Amino acid sequence: MSTAFEKMNLSGNRVAEVFLHKTANGQFIAAVPDIHWSAKFNQIDELHDQFVHLQSSLNFHMFEGNTDELAESIIAMVKKFNHKQDVI
Repeated sequence: MSTAFEKMNLSGNRVAEVFLHKTANGQFIAAVPDIHWSAKFNQIDELHDQFVHLQSSLNFHMFEGNTDELAESIIAMVKKFNHKQDVI
């Protein structure tokens, strides 16, 4: 399993670490421990579908903040993570 993390803005001045794990079978697990949230999804082929999945899940767990922005940031993190893995 490969892992990466970044600090992302949740709302206002609230920043949290977002962890991304890529499993041996190519699935991704994104987690934000500060809000007790995680989501598992397959390879990032269908970006729009994955965005909707993350956004829906985040909407359920976050009462404040921009879930669109956070979901987009997580998708961008996955793209960056995949690019680094392709280079290695």
